[in-house]
Amino acid sequence: MGAMMRDYLGSAVNDIEAADMIVRSHRQEGLADDPEAIRKLRLSFRRVQYKLATMAKLEKTLVTKTLIRRLQEIGKPFGNLRDAEVLELRVIKGLGQRGATPEGDQIMRIAASERRREQLATEALLDSLAYRETLHTLNEYRRALPTQHVAPEVLRRVAQRVLRDSWRELQREVKRTKRNGTNAQLHFLRITAKRALYSTQSFSKILGPPAEEFALRLDLLQKFLGKQHDQVIAAGWTKEVGENHPPLKQLAHALATEERQRARANARRWASRWASVRDVDPGQLWKREPRGTSVNLKPTP
Repeated sequence: MGAMMRDYLGSAVNDIEAADMIVRSHRQEGLADDPEAIRKLRLSFRRVQYKLATMAKLEKTLVTKTLIRRLQEIGKPFGNLRDAEVLELRVIKGLGQRGATPEGDQIMRIAASERRREQLATEALLDSLAYRETLHTLNEYRRALPTQHVAPEVLRRVAQRVLRDSWRELQREVKRTKRNGTNAQLHFLRITAKRALYSTQSFSKILGPPAEEFALRLDLLQKFLGKQHDQVIAAGWTKEVGENHPPLKQLAHALATEERQRARANARRWASRWASVRDVDPGQLWKREPRGTSVNLKPTP
């Protein structure tokens, strides 16, 4: 398990360093902020965090708790920036022609100001000692893991176990969400779906096209839940803007109501996205097969 983790972290560290280099080169050249480069850096940290947690469940000797906590702390400014960028886009879209009014223009300015503040926080993070130390710790942790060849059949068994456990965890969260479909529970369901997605993507080369199809449907589910969560956040933010800026209260209240209605409508539709994931019968991915056979999931409707 340690050897598998070493190989995975080698690729993950390369992804982080490549994304980091792009972001820094853009800053040095005075180019405009590149949301896609920051997004790649944020996702690289998130994938490592989830992967460490998943593998640690299978192998208790992989001491990862402190490293995971450091990755979580480092990842917060990236996540905050992403939320601020999405919020600004939702505000612009929600305002529509109302953005040309003095009140609409001021709301957009407030959203842009918050996004810029998060950009500055992210830039400060990239220049911080904590960021550099976390990358160093991640590299040192990887180098301390064993180096040895892992047989393909062992890789496959581990991949199957990881996906089976991820699937069972996702099913449990689905049951909880069906009983209590609050916005907070829907958000937690999305996090669980993302963990299952990252695990599946990590092992897709081992398990082949069926895993890729499973990952595709998991991605559609988590993106739908992500959109619903963004609507909830936008509704809360615009309501707060109205409370803090009385002249904007009427327009902010209207925007908050509209976003809340969209969020409620999507909260009622998540089950159809889940059905698409369930219908591929992912249990086939970890079913033991006779030698020489292959697994085929149901085709996409």
